[in-house]
Amino acid sequence: MPMPLRDRLGALAERDFRLLFTGTAVTTAGDQVAGIALAFAVLDLGSATDLGIVFAVRQSVEVLVLLLGGVVSDRLPRNLVLVGASLTQGVAQAATAALVLTDSASVTSIVLLQGLYGVGGGLVVPAEVGLVPQTVSPARLQQANALQGLTRNFLRVLGPAVGGALVVAGSPGVALAVDAVSFFVCAEILRRIRIAPRELGAAAASFFHELREGWSEFVSRTWLWTSVLLFGLGNLAFAAQGVLGPVVAKAELGGAGAWATILTAGGVGSVVGGVLALRIRPSRPLAASVIAAAPFGATLAALAVPAPVWLLAAISFVAGAGLSVHLALWFTVFQQQVPERAQSRVSSYDALGSFVLMPIGFALAGPLADAIGTSATLWGAFVLDLGCLAAILAIPSVWAIRRAAPA
Repeated sequence: MPMPLRDRLGALAERDFRLLFTGTAVTTAGDQVAGIALAFAVLDLGSATDLGIVFAVRQSVEVLVLLLGGVVSDRLPRNLVLVGASLTQGVAQAATAALVLTDSASVTSIVLLQGLYGVGGGLVVPAEVGLVPQTVSPARLQQANALQGLTRNFLRVLGPAVGGALVVAGSPGVALAVDAVSFFVCAEILRRIRIAPRELGAAAASFFHELREGWSEFVSRTWLWTSVLLFGLGNLAFAAQGVLGPVVAKAELGGAGAWATILTAGGVGSVVGGVLALRIRPSRPLAASVIAAAPFGATLAALAVPAPVWLLAAISFVAGAGLSVHLALWFTVFQQQVPERAQSRVSSYDALGSFVLMPIGFALAGPLADAIGTSATLWGAFVLDLGCLAAILAIPSVWAIRRAAPA
């Protein structure tokens, strides 16, 4: 018998998760509006290489801060770590918006401010991954992860459309200002989360001792470190889409409106995938998670052709649905398999390994496209991404993890 809707949304009945859910939804809305605006604001000032540099610097700073974020988030109340991250990102986006709105922006100023944004971003992942299990009961953990993903992806439908409309209207700075406000609102919401007393101010060993302890937890799980290594290589390839997607859209598909349509379709698919993630309980959740991610690389091949906008939108829809299922299952397996006391540190290694090569991908995409062509670069990225997913599925321990028994 299908689970009643009320039961599928039961995680929202828990106060602290409801606050976390609301705060992250607010910032996601702002980020989705601002994402397309930032890309086209940079392209108006420079080239695809400049856009790649902006993304590379932001991602590099995030990666550098991740390990610090993991240790800090296992020592301090994780909601307050997220408050600090939100305030940092809000300041960065407010300053970027002011420069764009006053026609004072340069590629250099945007690079510097997006580097500041990356400082906050490096704190978010380890803090949030560890905070979700603290705010919801164990039986509702997959549900909570699915609801987080579902809401983010619903906002992916609306955000690019609004951001694209603002770019077409000539106001990318307004979209960036909306993002800044969203971070300040989120900080106030997350401040209200109450963490159990045992989680507050726990005595901590040295910074490097805690890093080593987190590393030991990470490498002791073959399924984890091997998957992260290969996902990292796949993300190196996928960085090409972030840089070259807007370039292809601007040159061959009609501009920001076409790119917004493609991203919006991915958002719609993600919502569908989020609903599916609330319902499914695969017997081998980790393997199912990897399989669900497979369609995501198809957008690289479609851009390489390039396919018409309607077909790119359809592929983006399927890829978005698969990514939602992938993330909900991955985080649930992670939170069930890794001890709560070390989750932020281990998740920082997870994120570090997954994203450390992305800045290189961002930085190389433009020059590679100039050297061998945009299409050849995208095809190469597609082959690398597909090969990495196939390699993960060849790891026996990925198939060995089975669905946790109900509590």
